[in-house]
Amino acid sequence: MATNALPAIKHLRMLRHVFGENAEREKRLLLAQLRAVRLTTHAQVNALHEDLLFVCAFPGASTTRALARRMLTGIGERHQNLPSSQRRAAEDSGIAASITRHVFPYSIVQWLARTAREDLDIDWRNFDEPSRLDGFVGLLLRDAEREAFDSGEFTTREWIRLARRADARTDLEWLIETASASPALVPRLADEWDDAEVPLEWKLRDSRWSATHNRLAGVPASYRTRMRRPAADVIADVARPLESIERLSRSRARRVVAAARAALAARCREVNAMTYPNRDEIYWCDLGESVALAVIGIARDQRLTLETNTGYLLFANGVPIGYGGVTPLFRQANTGINIFDPFRGAEAAYLWTQMLRAFHTLYGSRRFVINPYQFGAGNAEAIQSGAFWFYYRLGFRPAHAKTRNLAAREAARMASDRRYRSDVRTLKALATGDLYLDLPGFEPNDLFDEALLPQVGACAARQLAKVGVWPRGQAERRLADAVATDLGITDLGRWQAHERRGFEFLAPVVASLGPLRGWSATERDAVAAMMRAKGSPQERDFALAAQRASRFHRELAARLRQPTP
Repeated sequence: MATNALPAIKHLRMLRHVFGENAEREKRLLLAQLRAVRLTTHAQVNALHEDLLFVCAFPGASTTRALARRMLTGIGERHQNLPSSQRRAAEDSGIAASITRHVFPYSIVQWLARTAREDLDIDWRNFDEPSRLDGFVGLLLRDAEREAFDSGEFTTREWIRLARRADARTDLEWLIETASASPALVPRLADEWDDAEVPLEWKLRDSRWSATHNRLAGVPASYRTRMRRPAADVIADVARPLESIERLSRSRARRVVAAARAALAARCREVNAMTYPNRDEIYWCDLGESVALAVIGIARDQRLTLETNTGYLLFANGVPIGYGGVTPLFRQANTGINIFDPFRGAEAAYLWTQMLRAFHTLYGSRRFVINPYQFGAGNAEAIQSGAFWFYYRLGFRPAHAKTRNLAAREAARMASDRRYRSDVRTLKALATGDLYLDLPGFEPNDLFDEALLPQVGACAARQLAKVGVWPRGQAERRLADAVATDLGITDLGRWQAHERRGFEFLAPVVASLGPLRGWSATERDAVAAMMRAKGSPQERDFALAAQRASRFHRELAARLRQPTP
């Protein structure tokens, strides 16, 4: 039935976060009305899609949720029935029956190739330089093929079509299956693939991994009477330990990682820890009302030197609603939050504060840092939404005095005139430096300037060069032995393999500080424990140990600020 659906769509959007028996009855009436209506534009289908997801994530009654879930099963058909121009408007949205086009890292491509199968292929029409893929294909060649491939007689696409098995459903399937037969080549293959920047086309159809159908099974349903708001004293609340945290078994971790990867991939987004997850370090943080935060640690071979790189995904009644990354460093942590479009205007502020609370509990972070991009620097969407004030109202303050004074004047003006809004020029001026939220116990000398991090690796390289031994792995071991002697460690050879790996990882950095014999036994023990924990199966052990190595971080920061000789 064709009719004007706009009034019902607008009414549902206004009503979706209102709860109670009357509101739920009205929601069901609106949904039943929209179920019978033929929608004719992507904007209409997308609005209904967003509201259905919202109702599933934040339901007020089981009957409303059940109706919304049934209607989601028809979203793909609704989208498919739109004119082609309207269908194109849905690309990269993740909605069922749409197409996602993106340049994915190799680890995600491997996962998607198993997951999406024939619905995923190289987007040849949008691949401007297919020859960039030649390095990847070249690693898969047999000796008898190499001369022909190198002759230039065949384009990259022609060669793949010539060489691939007859039963291979797509060019990508053949490439990834062929690559999987050579596990020793995976690091080189991954580098070649990522350098080639291969665009892929993922036809979502009615995939369970589309934004429409992606949900984590086994999460008990919870029904709302209200949307939660942050505590009056945000800092005190964030500093309060979150009790309901558990590290997941590998089987549960795999399901969480799959849901997280799909939630981002379908929408053309990435977080390193989800691209390279450590399935032995996935934490499930229960935030109540069937809302949870899944914290995902990064694989050991992707670890950073001094930071602990993590990602997180927020679930509400099993539906992915937002994501972000957090990198603890000494006693601080850099962070941010992204709520998916369908769930904005809900309880983002509350969930943000509870995410901070979870990371304080897990990693002991006492200062949370937000970089300017999150609230406007080079980010037009953040400027338009006034994202700066989202963080400011929750207690974050600018790092620089000039910006703090500007923010205070703007806040006072808004308090005296509820209609006043900061203009674009002011918001850009406010987005010229970091924002901080300090918890009780954070001291100014607990800060390790992030701007120094690129120099840490250079510092390590200089130490390895001084040893003058080849191969460089042997130089690293020599430095580790020297540092162990300096720290008074006599049983390094009896440590577990992962502990020795962690110790060797950080040895060039610690060696740059020179002899540590003048340090107290407590200070040296803290450095040794931090180095040992770097190789732990859970990098959280390192983050916690690093906080106790205060002299190390302060002396390293001082060393890195000195001019390079």
